[in-house]
Amino acid sequence: MAWSVSDLTAITDLLTTQLTDAVKASPKWQAQHFPFEVSGLMPAVSRQDATSVLSLYLLHVARDPYWRNTPVQGSRAQLNPSQPLSLDLSYLLTTYSEKSWELEQYLMSVALSYFHANPIYSSATAEFTVTVEADSIEEMSRLWQAITVPIRLSAVFRVAVVFLAPETPPVVDMRTPSVATVSVGADLNLPAPLPPPEPRLFELAIQVAYRVNPGDPTQLTVLPAPPQPVLIGGERARAQGSGLNTADAGAVFLSSGGSEWPISAWRVSGTSASGTAGDADELVLDLPPAYGNPPAPGTALTATPLPGIYQLAVGNAGSAFRSNSLPVAIAPRMDGVGTGQPVLSPGAGGVYTMNASGLVAGQTSVLLDNTALAIGGAVGPGVAVVDPVAGTVSWMLSTPPGFPSGSYVRVRLIVNNVEAPPGWWVHIP
Repeated sequence: MAWSVSDLTAITDLLTTQLTDAVKASPKWQAQHFPFEVSGLMPAVSRQDATSVLSLYLLHVARDPYWRNTPVQGSRAQLNPSQPLSLDLSYLLTTYSEKSWELEQYLMSVALSYFHANPIYSSATAEFTVTVEADSIEEMSRLWQAITVPIRLSAVFRVAVVFLAPETPPVVDMRTPSVATVSVGADLNLPAPLPPPEPRLFELAIQVAYRVNPGDPTQLTVLPAPPQPVLIGGERARAQGSGLNTADAGAVFLSSGGSEWPISAWRVSGTSASGTAGDADELVLDLPPAYGNPPAPGTALTATPLPGIYQLAVGNAGSAFRSNSLPVAIAPRMDGVGTGQPVLSPGAGGVYTMNASGLVAGQTSVLLDNTALAIGGAVGPGVAVVDPVAGTVSWMLSTPPGFPSGSYVRVRLIVNNVEAPPGWWVHIP
């Protein structure tokens, strides 16, 4: 049970203490400080040594019918001594004054008012209700005849439910052991060890570039977010995940169109930004600065593959296990772009030339802002030449250029539908 007492005196002491405090808090006692006593003795005894007494006598104890079958504790039924005894206590409340009938009625009034205002007692060690019983004068007369003292002002209160704790049986003395046998073995009750978590990749951290318009530094040119995270050769990539320090995440793979290439050599260990030991929740990759055509499937990549859409996964090099895949886009790279407000200046004859990596013949587009230049074999007005071997893109502005004179436009490089991060600006003369 939630609570129980070892003997019933604890309940009687609690109630008599509450009544004593209630009388001392009443207005009449505060004004006169008359002598009185709250006793737990039966009425005949409590009148012998006090001039004014409020008697709360435990008159009767009965088994509470509703708590007779207490809940079963554990998976099996318990023996009777293991369950607390549920009781209803009947208290006879009487008042007696040797010289003042008013004092008798006043003490009774204080007690009735207090129990009416506080019908429920609740604490960490006990919880019960106190209610006055509706007894007739005939029933009370028969009760006082049994006590064999003159009848006095009285009322019967019911205190319920009180739980009486069973006594703990004494420990039987046993012979002092002379031999001890110890057996050592596996604890079969220990939970089974959890298997290591299956490696998972959650998301890839990418770098977003902002370029200030050289003509108006208050304006920022922000490109729309690409559908996949964009990586470029020579930069570091971070992928968040779980279980990345297990044997099934010991290798890293890049795949496209059914072909797969190991890139475990790109992995950088011990640099987890979260500080987790063993890089369990972060995969760090350093992409090679050089671009190149992917080799035969299964061959480790030593260069960043040409721009396109790929799948990144971790797995076990000795088995076919692979984690889930993250789609990534590898973009071309504008080389030689400085910080701040990089403006590309034309050379002789008004020819603009920029260095770039990851160029693919027939799959490269050059745009000035949203205006595409024609791709041809010779540089001309509005015509660009793409040289993947030399890693250069050259062009001339069209005549007229189509942009306001004195304005700045950004140069855009797109290979295999993947756009390079923002780089050069061009000043329109």
